[in-house]
Amino acid sequence: MALSTGAVLLERGEEGYERARRAAIWNEYKPERYPQAIVLARSAEDVREAVRYARERALRVKARSGGHSWTASSVREGALLIDLSGMTAIEFDAGTEIAAVEPGCKGRELNGLLADHGLFFPSGHCPTVGLGGFLLQGGWGWLSRVIGPACLSVVGVDVVTGTGELIHADAEQNADWLWAARGAGAGYFGIVTRFYLHCHPRPAAIWEAHHVYPMELRDEVLTWALEAEPSFPDELEFAIMATTPRGPDGSVIDGPPALVLMCSVMSNSDEEAEAALALLDGCPVRDRAFEAMPARKRSFVDLYDGPDSVEPEGFRWAADGMWTNARPGQLVPAVADLFDTIPSGASHVFWYAWRERELPDAAISVQGPLYLAAFAGWTDPGEDEAMLAWPVAQMRRLEPLSLGIQLADENLHARPARFLSDENAARLEALRVKHDPEGRFLSYLMPEG
Repeated sequence: MALSTGAVLLERGEEGYERARRAAIWNEYKPERYPQAIVLARSAEDVREAVRYARERALRVKARSGGHSWTASSVREGALLIDLSGMTAIEFDAGTEIAAVEPGCKGRELNGLLADHGLFFPSGHCPTVGLGGFLLQGGWGWLSRVIGPACLSVVGVDVVTGTGELIHADAEQNADWLWAARGAGAGYFGIVTRFYLHCHPRPAAIWEAHHVYPMELRDEVLTWALEAEPSFPDELEFAIMATTPRGPDGSVIDGPPALVLMCSVMSNSDEEAEAALALLDGCPVRDRAFEAMPARKRSFVDLYDGPDSVEPEGFRWAADGMWTNARPGQLVPAVADLFDTIPSGASHVFWYAWRERELPDAAISVQGPLYLAAFAGWTDPGEDEAMLAWPVAQMRRLEPLSLGIQLADENLHARPARFLSDENAARLEALRVKHDPEGRFLSYLMPEG
């Protein structure tokens, strides 16, 4: 059936419902949660009508854009799921350099358009992530070590409220709604149908380098990374993947798990970029690397292809992570078991150096100098129990060293953890009561949910 706007409405049991439910979950592991109905929205008016439909039937509501939540937090038992993935429009104002994007738009498409104007937006590393969820949970994207989380570049939002009203929020009007849209993630108390994004000058030079080290050198490499990386330029994005060895394009190389330094630079000149990547040669065991790809110039297309191949579609995935400021003497011994127990070729540990910064006028509020996450990737349903447990068990074991989590990789359903400052968490819940008094919109997927 269809809503009055023409949007497709699929009630549980109808033909097409299960296909839509499964499609709403990017992860091949599909939790056994069944919304009462699913609306395939194509416009803000579709979203308004869907919320009115939910009110008439006393249904609670959840929305999804790209479906990349590891826990599929948008798919809730007995709720109305509003699928925004078909809302992909982009509008750009060359005079203000503001891009207006719908939530289903992908970062690759946005940056492709902005290239014609010499501009750039710090979208997510994975090209299949919808901007809606990416921005709401904070937006840890390309060049964010310099620009900051992408949500700080959100200057306005159009939002459908719990009563079905469409409002605009910016710094001058409905400012509560903008503050929460910058980092509240799945706890947002409305549905954003359009984001207004401040765009940035496009980097003149994009370079990358990959070094691969045997796992037996883990302690030496990680200690060097913790001690040396803080002196590296902010433009050098420094990450380590502990996984089955991968090439520059993410392709698997035969061999046991190894440490892959995946480093990129977005800089003002080729000379600056090459000089930054040359710092990787300072690793004290550099001469024992399996492979060291020379620094080379790249395009945005190349950069997107790497992360896309690291976490490909078709796998069952589980994840959990944490921010930490632990020093080498604490952290390196503590993570040994995490690195030693990576369970399969697709599974991996992600080590990402961050630059702590002010996070003004935003719900987002937890960060640290290092982000550490565990990702289990598998294909056999018979391994579900063990694979689902591994990331959570490892992060639970490391909790004494944790500052909190990133909503990008949250697993709150299995391991509740701190993701906002106490002050911001209290403010968010107060705003929820104020702006969604009926509790129309479901919040975070916690154990009871």
